[in-house]
Amino acid sequence: MGSIRTRCAICHHTEFETLFSLPHFPIMAISNDLVTESYYDYHLIVCNECKCLQLKYLVDPSILYSDIYMNATFSPSWTDHHTHFSNFILSNTNERVFLEVGANKGDLFKCMKIVRDVEFMTLDMFKHDELPYEIKFIEGNCETFDFTGFSNVILSHVFEHLYSPLTFIKNIRNAGVQNVFISIPNFDMLLQEKSLLTIHSQHTFFCGFDYIIYMFSLYNYKCYVSYTYNGNFKSSMFKFVLDQATLPRNLPSIDVQLYRNIYIDKMQQISIVEIPENTYIMPSGIYGQIYYYVIKNKDRILGFLDNNVQRHGKLLYGTNKMVYSPSSIDCNTATIIVCDCPYKNEIVLGLKERCASVRIIYI
Repeated sequence: MGSIRTRCAICHHTEFETLFSLPHFPIMAISNDLVTESYYDYHLIVCNECKCLQLKYLVDPSILYSDIYMNATFSPSWTDHHTHFSNFILSNTNERVFLEVGANKGDLFKCMKIVRDVEFMTLDMFKHDELPYEIKFIEGNCETFDFTGFSNVILSHVFEHLYSPLTFIKNIRNAGVQNVFISIPNFDMLLQEKSLLTIHSQHTFFCGFDYIIYMFSLYNYKCYVSYTYNGNFKSSMFKFVLDQATLPRNLPSIDVQLYRNIYIDKMQQISIVEIPENTYIMPSGIYGQIYYYVIKNKDRILGFLDNNVQRHGKLLYGTNKMVYSPSSIDCNTATIIVCDCPYKNEIVLGLKERCASVRIIYI
């Protein structure tokens, strides 16, 4: 139900080392009892040349980005990110006409139009009912789309989803796109913090700061300016400008041991933890999924806790466990495994405010 990556996303090298694999892993992390579950081999490989970590097996994008799965509700953390990215874009250009890739709810447009009279088009796999009427919708896949006639392209947490990022950059270069505004997760910080989910079904390759600068330089794009956003969803923001004088950068590399510290050592730590009776995992989503997959005493897990009300009372995709509101359980008798996720501090604070004596396991 997809494809196999045979060339490195960064340098197109064809030889890899297998780092880690979880067979038969859920392709998504939603809570929707009406959806038939699908699985893939979560198989991580490292390029022998540039040491980029990436997925080997890629899920069919027409499934992964269908309206069934791409129906998230943005949190205050995402709203804050969009506000900062909007300010970053508007402070670094006087342009007012933009094509945004993968933005079928128009959240960034809503932020930008408060400051400037902007004209927006959005390119995505499907049209969402909440897309503002002012935005012209274009249905398509950005990896095969002809960008001719578009000068200013925006990708907000989209670039790291691409299966062939070099092909995408080549396409926009050939189409004459002048300015590219990108926000991506801060992969370097995620690696430093030993985040378990640097790579997953949607984030298909490690897109560190040096890697993205290198890739764009291959096609005459220079990094005009960058900005580090340190909100809950820590991000790196860039403006790339087409400049014929830009020369290719040297190929970056990373110490592979940093990956092993996460996907071998950390997974081992999770797998050997003794799980007491009456235990929940928080949050649900992909963090909860991967902890549940690795934990051995699954019979002692009563379910998942999540602050997202849309998940409550539903099974977490790929598991037989229900998602509950933290307020619906007896915190005095339960044990809660808090996943090592970007908002773990908020989770712990909320749990302790609700019940000071709650027992928490940190892994």
